[in-house]
Amino acid sequence: MKLNTDYEILKQDYECFKPYFELHRQSIEKLFYHYLNQGNSKDLNEFFEKNLDKEITNEFKQKFIYNSTVCFYRSFDLFLALVTLESRKFNTWSEVTAYYSKFYIIKAICFLFQRGHMVLNSLGSRPLNDKNDKKFFFYFDTKLQLFNHKTPEYKELFKNGKGSHQVWWSLLNSLKGIVGIKNERFNFVLDQYLTNPSIRNEVNYSLEYLEGFHELEWFDSNIQDRFNRMNYTDSNKLRDFTSKERFYQNTHPEQIDEGDYYTDIRVFIWESLLCYLEIFKDLLGDNFLLKRENIEYLLEAHQFKEISTSLEDSMKTELKRILG
Repeated sequence: MKLNTDYEILKQDYECFKPYFELHRQSIEKLFYHYLNQGNSKDLNEFFEKNLDKEITNEFKQKFIYNSTVCFYRSFDLFLALVTLESRKFNTWSEVTAYYSKFYIIKAICFLFQRGHMVLNSLGSRPLNDKNDKKFFFYFDTKLQLFNHKTPEYKELFKNGKGSHQVWWSLLNSLKGIVGIKNERFNFVLDQYLTNPSIRNEVNYSLEYLEGFHELEWFDSNIQDRFNRMNYTDSNKLRDFTSKERFYQNTHPEQIDEGDYYTDIRVFIWESLLCYLEIFKDLLGDNFLLKRENIEYLLEAHQFKEISTSLEDSMKTELKRILG
């Protein structure tokens, strides 16, 4: 199910909004709970339709943007962890970490586009006026709209799964309804081929041969087999994933296989992260939430120079190109 939004209308909606610092910020769940307790989701939709109070609609934007940037930083941190795990040949945990990095970048870009899924449980002593409103999704087309779990829209959007993770992958699929977006990296965000909940479950939980924990498949052979497995290095994992040009910079033209680039999980998530930064800056401009020095600090925290100084430099170059 596509949830159609015109990108330019979304951009216009952000024109008069600037995120601001909150010393004791409350969650978006509490904000929804507060306003739903003054009526129900139908009443709140009518309020958004009439757009009666910019201060309130900006309060929602503030929560969306804070949630979005929190999820971005988590995704970037997890991405650095997956590269570190790969470099030390913890292949299974790098795949699982890749999944969670992708999961958070999905949440980050969904909140940026003002869409998401909420479950309001135990947020206050007073129950909601309409108990069906405790679970809903929301999205922006020309205004914000809520659809609780009893609505046809909710049932259609989540017909393939309503788990706490699956709902966000369904929302990812709904981003195909964004009209007028010109970012060339956006397809990396939309792609679900390299990591998704079913792959995560297979890698993490399956006991079938070669489905999970490949690095432990030596256990029924001998110690030499283990040694050989641990010392095997996939040459693709040594490549610079920060651009296609750098990825193939030491490869003879006749040996270039573009499939290597487009099936590298590091490329897949790195391009998704850069896509987010480009769209964020296009929608909101420069602001205090996404500072290049804060993002680069994570490279230092993960001691990325120990993996590759040149790779760290390439990543900083791309971050500087986008964020200045």
